[in-house]
Amino acid sequence: MIYLTGDTHGGIDVRKLLDKKFLKRVKEGDYLIICGDFGFIWDYKKEKRKEKEWLDFFNNQKYTTLFVDGNHECFPRLMQYPQKQWNGGKIHVIREKVFHLMRGQVFEIEGQKIFTMGGASSHDRGPAVGNEKKVIGKSWWPEEIPSQDELNEGIENLKRNENKVDYIITHCLSSSDQYELKGDSFKTDILTEYFETLKHSISYLHWYGGHYHTNTDLSGNVSELYNRILEIGETVAASQPIPGTPIYQKGDRVCFHNQGNCYCGTIVGIYPWGKSDVKDQAVYDISLDDQQTIIHYVKEEDTFGYSCV
Repeated sequence: MIYLTGDTHGGIDVRKLLDKKFLKRVKEGDYLIICGDFGFIWDYKKEKRKEKEWLDFFNNQKYTTLFVDGNHECFPRLMQYPQKQWNGGKIHVIREKVFHLMRGQVFEIEGQKIFTMGGASSHDRGPAVGNEKKVIGKSWWPEEIPSQDELNEGIENLKRNENKVDYIITHCLSSSDQYELKGDSFKTDILTEYFETLKHSISYLHWYGGHYHTNTDLSGNVSELYNRILEIGETVAASQPIPGTPIYQKGDRVCFHNQGNCYCGTIVGIYPWGKSDVKDQAVYDISLDDQQTIIHYVKEEDTFGYSCV
């Protein structure tokens, strides 16, 4: 089985991988793909003790850890790891069971063709916030955006596969998807425009990304991941709930089951870690359309998607 999740940020957002339900599901020989901002190769001088401990942790799991790069990686160090061909594409070998899936590659994993293209523009440091000189080479690197050669290699590898893959794994998303998530707060760039072109020229079943720190399904078979863990091919809405990672926000309109009936309403309260006797998932207070009735403590597993009515 192939699992996917969002940014781990060098341990800041790794708690999801310690979830007991996930650890029970995963089996020897499975794969976990992290959609960028792996963050465990971060110090610009050398592998520090904390990085070593985490990389050894991943190496000792039942699954093999695979990741595309995001914008929060120490690229000079990352590029120094041994490179080899693996399952049809190029990787950097970080540990025996920890691989960096390089940019512009098409891998075949468990019979699925997967296109990878890491990278993204930073919005919290570097040129975006005017402190490039202070952080360059220490916590920001211009290599966060793929080179033209890497972008071209991606196009050529897709052509060799007749512009058809099963899945696309990236960190940021296309310009239109980014706008849907962030509006004008995140600017388009050469990479988001590249993905915009791919979105309309490549045949794929599903596209997964990270970067935007939310768990959301978008139109066009695209899912944005942060703290959810999905089986490949799965959507966020269909994924197993994890405590502390609600997929809905206040104001969202959703459909849900309650006591044998189906309803639609607006979320007015969120309890990320559960409430009352429900401790294994988020629960919600939902106001029905009559605006007079609020149904309390609706389990996330009892919802079945957004309502546009």
